[in-house]
Amino acid sequence: MHRADVPAQNGVERHLLLVGAMGVGKTTVGRELAARLGRPFLDSDVELERVFGDTGAQITSRDGVARLHTLELELFSDMVETDTPSVIAPAASVVDSATGRALLDGNVTIWLDAPEDVLAARRGTGGHRRDVNDDEVIALDRRRGPAWQELATVRIDTSRSVADTLEALVPEVRRVEAG
Repeated sequence: MHRADVPAQNGVERHLLLVGAMGVGKTTVGRELAARLGRPFLDSDVELERVFGDTGAQITSRDGVARLHTLELELFSDMVETDTPSVIAPAASVVDSATGRALLDGNVTIWLDAPEDVLAARRGTGGHRRDVNDDEVIALDRRRGPAWQELATVRIDTSRSVADTLEALVPEVRRVEAG
């Protein structure tokens, strides 16, 4: 735990927000966590394609990284507005802005983390990601790490299997929600 536990407000469960680097498992872990907890799962990558008709890679190629990050923040803002407590996997970039950090801070923020070599191996999969080299990603992750650490209610290592990750994560979520 890196921040004081944040109990449910007025007995109402809050969103569980999964943050972390590209390839850390936000989508995979998020989908499974939502199923176990009986909550909807909202994924930034899926929403980006649903709402705008293009993947992050396509938007970046056509409009640039800054435009992609603007759209990712808009989507994240919309996703946290839902009344139903959900598991949400926003883009890693949302932590780059004060608005994104404020949205994270108002919910249960779960920092999914893994060693750089694990992340590098995972980033090679999935055509939805923009094309980045390992040096760029490492620099981004190191810059974003302090914000993830500051905002995280829970930090979980995802370098193990999804089942093992969930075995560690679910009790932490339940503990935080119990207050």
